[in-house]
Amino acid sequence: MQNTLTTAVEVNSRRIAAYVSSHLEEFLAVLQDVVDLESHTYGDRQVKDRCGSYLKELFEGIGFQVEAVDAGEIGFHLSGKLGDHQDKVLLVGHYDTVFPTGTTRERPFSRQGDRAFGPGIFDMKGGLVGFYMAVKALKELDLLPADKEVDFFFNCDEEAGSGTSRERIVALAKQAKACLVAEPGHKGEGYVTAERFGRSVVTVTAHGVAGHAGNRPEYTANPLVELSKVVEELESRCDRSRGIWYSPVSLHGGDRGPTAMTPGDAYVIYDIRYLNEALGQEADAAVNGLCPTQPSVRFEVTGGVEKPPFIQTEESRWLWNRAKEITEEMGHTFLPARLGGGSDANFTAAAGCPTLCGLGLNGDFLHNPKEYVMIDTIPDRVALLAELIRTI
Repeated sequence: MQNTLTTAVEVNSRRIAAYVSSHLEEFLAVLQDVVDLESHTYGDRQVKDRCGSYLKELFEGIGFQVEAVDAGEIGFHLSGKLGDHQDKVLLVGHYDTVFPTGTTRERPFSRQGDRAFGPGIFDMKGGLVGFYMAVKALKELDLLPADKEVDFFFNCDEEAGSGTSRERIVALAKQAKACLVAEPGHKGEGYVTAERFGRSVVTVTAHGVAGHAGNRPEYTANPLVELSKVVEELESRCDRSRGIWYSPVSLHGGDRGPTAMTPGDAYVIYDIRYLNEALGQEADAAVNGLCPTQPSVRFEVTGGVEKPPFIQTEESRWLWNRAKEITEEMGHTFLPARLGGGSDANFTAAAGCPTLCGLGLNGDFLHNPKEYVMIDTIPDRVALLAELIRTI
């Protein structure tokens, strides 16, 4: 027999989904506006600010107090607050995209059948509009608890690693009961992103001895030879079954063309992914333990952790269970996923705030010209968001 809470979840999720269905064209009109207002991470600030200003006014229109947090040349972040209570839920997202300014002239928002397309629609402007519609539905259906505060932080630099926003996000997460992140959903109902790998970015520089490549080569110490051995060594340490891999993403050294010069210095940049903190420490030890085979070569390692792992703990399991219950009451199988890519959820979870990610719209092809969202799944995705906000 269903308990009272479960029955209420089922009834309210259906009400919210029905509300969104009846307001679907409104949702898509707002989504079109947000998508067509370009916001490339490193784009022209005047262009990017138009998108931020639109979102600020949009959320102010449903009662949020919204602050624009200046981030210099990169633009401004948005910090919002609705209510004033100790019981806080934090909504986190970003409005910057990877698509250069001018992309929407070639590929503006469009609809084809049950799919909507446009730069950044899946990652993650659709998620931001999902937050908007979830709170709007709760308010208009008189379902938003009076003793709950809803906060949000939408940054303009997530695609660049959240360098100017991370501290603010962590500070808000430490004050919140739980955090919901509307990064892209998945291609189908029932999915959330429950865990993400950690990421380190390190540069291994080999300082050798430059000289003529043909005349007295014994006087040189070639850093490129040493880095080739580094690549082989770290490749041998990759173990996807354990959840750790080292990816060399950029290699530099020497002049272009067939010169007769052995370079003095060369470097390789690594993107390292790991499932948990223990494997992150293993990666750190492996990189910092590299030793050159030529006595005249010296290694220098710079960089480090870019995002800590996002994992579920016993303390955060209640949020997982809440999402599972809501999803199943809506008639979908709960499908928690683990992804190799990182998000701001990595920061909020590491701060000790129970977190769920991947709560944005369903779709596919993020960071790709074919990026789209699935229109027919929008009502249930928004209902999941709204019920989480209402009940956690």
